[in-house]
Amino acid sequence: MQVIGHRGCADRGPENTRLAVRRAAPHVDAVEVDVRRCGSGELVVVHDDRLRRLTGSGGRVSETPYRTLRALRVLDSGEPVPLLAALLADVPDDVAVNVELKHAGMATDLLAVLDDVPNDVLVSSFEADVLRELYDVSDLPLAYLFHQELRRLGRDWRHGLAIGRRYDCAALHPSVGLATDEPERILDAQEEGFAVNVWTVKRARTARRLRQAGVDGLIVDDWAVV
Repeated sequence: MQVIGHRGCADRGPENTRLAVRRAAPHVDAVEVDVRRCGSGELVVVHDDRLRRLTGSGGRVSETPYRTLRALRVLDSGEPVPLLAALLADVPDDVAVNVELKHAGMATDLLAVLDDVPNDVLVSSFEADVLRELYDVSDLPLAYLFHQELRRLGRDWRHGLAIGRRYDCAALHPSVGLATDEPERILDAQEEGFAVNVWTVKRARTARRLRQAGVDGLIVDDWAVV
């Protein structure tokens, strides 16, 4: 079972920063980071489009040039919002990377960034359009994210399996609520050839329960949970 550091293990370092992945790397099998395009076109590692929560600044990542972003600091840590290429350079070769794309329209630039990256890379997204773009132009392994808060809109296991089949995904990433409510679905997905990585696991008791259910990976904010 893999341990995957969510946003670079956000409880152990400022989320989605180079410092976070450096701290997490000795303790995890993979790091997960969120990627967006900023206002000047570069791919940057940041979860929210709005800057307020992370930096205290107004505005949106999608409207802000990188020369401005790099002067901001994430959660008062002294760490800037990093370029994806710079952050990947800090990940040891034997630690895998889960790149979560937050929106469509980045496939070509992502492939260019990853061209010389030695790490194993998995690309995940909540957006089927993101998976479609990559499926059409690359053979990168893909993963579909879905969760219980959108179950009322059909984002359930059945939907996740259908998207996974459509884009030949290597993995499914259900939320912890879906995985613990319907643990039998984990084996169903694995029998269809999908790895199952569950997010975001915050308690050791939940981690043990999911391990017993046979999950392939746990996505965590703190490696000590596992």
